[in-house]
Amino acid sequence: MNFMHRSRGALAQFLGASLLTGLMSVPAIKPAQAAPVPAPGGGTAPTSRPNIVVIMADDMGYSDLGCYGSEINTPNLDKLAQGGVRFTQFYNTARCCPTRASLLTGLYPHEAGVGHMTEERVGADGNVLPGYEGHLNNQCVTIAEALHGAGYFTAMTGKWHVGQNFGVVPWNRGFDRSLNSPGGGFYFPDGPKASLFYNGQNVHQRDAPLPKQWYSSDLWTDFGLRFVDEAKQAKKPFFLYVAENAPHFPLQAPAADIARWRGKYKAGWDKLRQARYERQIKMGLVDKKWPLSPRLPVVPAWDTLTPAQKDRYDNIMAIYAAVVEHMDSSIGRLIDGLKQRGELDNTLILFLSDNGGNAESGVPGRLEGASPGNAASTVFVGQCWATLNNTPLVRYKHFTDEGGISAPLIAHWPQGIAKARDGKFETQPGHVIDIMATCVDVGHAKYPTLFGGHTIQPMEGVSLRPAFAGQNVGRKQPLFWEHEENRAVRDGQWKLVALRDAPWRLYDMSADRSEQHDLASAQPQRVKAMSAQWDVYAARTHVLPLGGWRAPTANGKGKGKGNGNQGGAASTKTHFDLKMGDTLNVAQSPAVGGHGFTITAKFDTKSPSGVLVAQGGLARGYVLFLNEGKLTFLVHRQQTRTQVATAQPITGAHTAVARLAGDGTMTLSLDGQPAITEKSDGIIKAMPLDGLSVGADTGAPVGPYTGTNPFSGTINSLSIDLDQPDNPAPPTTEPED
Repeated sequence: MNFMHRSRGALAQFLGASLLTGLMSVPAIKPAQAAPVPAPGGGTAPTSRPNIVVIMADDMGYSDLGCYGSEINTPNLDKLAQGGVRFTQFYNTARCCPTRASLLTGLYPHEAGVGHMTEERVGADGNVLPGYEGHLNNQCVTIAEALHGAGYFTAMTGKWHVGQNFGVVPWNRGFDRSLNSPGGGFYFPDGPKASLFYNGQNVHQRDAPLPKQWYSSDLWTDFGLRFVDEAKQAKKPFFLYVAENAPHFPLQAPAADIARWRGKYKAGWDKLRQARYERQIKMGLVDKKWPLSPRLPVVPAWDTLTPAQKDRYDNIMAIYAAVVEHMDSSIGRLIDGLKQRGELDNTLILFLSDNGGNAESGVPGRLEGASPGNAASTVFVGQCWATLNNTPLVRYKHFTDEGGISAPLIAHWPQGIAKARDGKFETQPGHVIDIMATCVDVGHAKYPTLFGGHTIQPMEGVSLRPAFAGQNVGRKQPLFWEHEENRAVRDGQWKLVALRDAPWRLYDMSADRSEQHDLASAQPQRVKAMSAQWDVYAARTHVLPLGGWRAPTANGKGKGKGNGNQGGAASTKTHFDLKMGDTLNVAQSPAVGGHGFTITAKFDTKSPSGVLVAQGGLARGYVLFLNEGKLTFLVHRQQTRTQVATAQPITGAHTAVARLAGDGTMTLSLDGQPAITEKSDGIIKAMPLDGLSVGADTGAPVGPYTGTNPFSGTINSLSIDLDQPDNPAPPTTEPED
């Protein structure tokens, strides 16, 4: 594994060393002078540099807020929009991790090292591809690192997802305080992927300082306000980054929230899309000359569904609406908390979303569990409702068509935005790369050229501050995109866009924002010129080789858990002999996706805790470990954990055999005694995205323990054997983001 980033000390912290919970030291940027910040365009001049709060939703579509045309109840964000400026053409990068990387650094995602997800990819020469390191690299700084040098108290709550599996963590990237999830995927403390770090310490879901019961959107607000109070006590302006995990799958919400929406979506996506479109035109968000994009052919007309199908789809969208509504309520409490503390007027609040509505899970969506919407369930909104989420635009998350990259952006700053601008629309294109430049501008910070001994790449974005006043932002370069070989260029009114392995299409955004009239054949010279611009961008920002996101990890390189291998070569071995301290990357690890397997371990223990072997991480995997002295075999699937354990605590020398059979039967035997048996939901269907470690869990935790949970005894031998079914099903890759 490539751990050559900000500090090797950060890795030691992440792997369970003693962690500081006071102010985390960061390399210093020379502090800027704390002069009053002049007001743009006639706003009341702030008496001190402003606080900055950036809130980002996760997988929320362009039209899912009331102030962007939705029927979902979002009064708090709507009120922010009424007292601020709404951007009509603001862009993200089409996917979670790349957008987070761009937002935090002001760079295109490949420049920051996160061109796809948090997996390291290597080229044909065996070297790591710079655009696909899978974590923030050393050639970028975060907003927190930049503002820290200007005297800001920096804090974050929510979903990190820019390389914690590689030891890249918020407390070592400029954040004084943090309550973060490495990768999201939960809403309640009972969620199988619930994993939280408080100021660098991995805390159990219900341990202090967390409450016993919580909902994630509320938790982010509660701790955000706690950090604001610390900033006030320190007499510093604050930068707070609230990275919501709502409304990302698995969609979950309190039952009462869901009940309020049941039945309200039986009007269907066709009528509801039309209603959103008409509201958008009426409010001035959408030009009536832009047609409502038609349903893609795979999405059925609502009226062709059976009553049972309509009820199921209604249930799915009711849960989605409940998640968005609850997020809005929590953001409302954050806003009220700032007001009660006397900080709201001089706080710049920016609200956006990380990508367009999410069509993952396809036309059916997913509605799984005895009580859909609770902590044990799995709900995906699916392609049909994602078509509603992105009204009136075409396509979804992953794609660089407008439905995939368009986001709401609300800017609210009473002392910095003239009252005459309240409720106005801003039509200039903006991009998530602009957030860094905006924060540096309003915070009177200095963006460094050197940081921590490394040369830092220049910002790609421009400050949006002039746009708050209705002035031109002065963008001199086109905007560019690439994700999973979907690509695009936006230059003024023109947009060039292409699907993977498909020709370029050309649209006039002033006349056709919904991308319905391709002008490529009519304007070949413009296509040629703009595609040449894209080629220069791709070569300059480490996008190339195109398709690098599908490259394998290197066998024998980058050892350790967390080294992803989606799309890469998998081990063909069926027998593994391992010893204490061994680590394997994904390409070297047992290919347990789609297979039963058996673990045989000979060990000697005097401690009541510790991991013998773990493979996988936050999404899926298995672990054999001691839990309060009891030997425990746990299998973790996408949303469920099943375990079998000895009845009594054990000490001393033992031989254990743990097995997951092809039918899901789990067995655990000790010293040749009769096996303890537990029936589970089946094999691990997809290959875990993290590797294997013996004697500790050195990546994201598979089991319900903190830190690396090292084994303090002796592991004399440990072997893993894969079953070979007569007709093995190919391992699948389930969506992670």
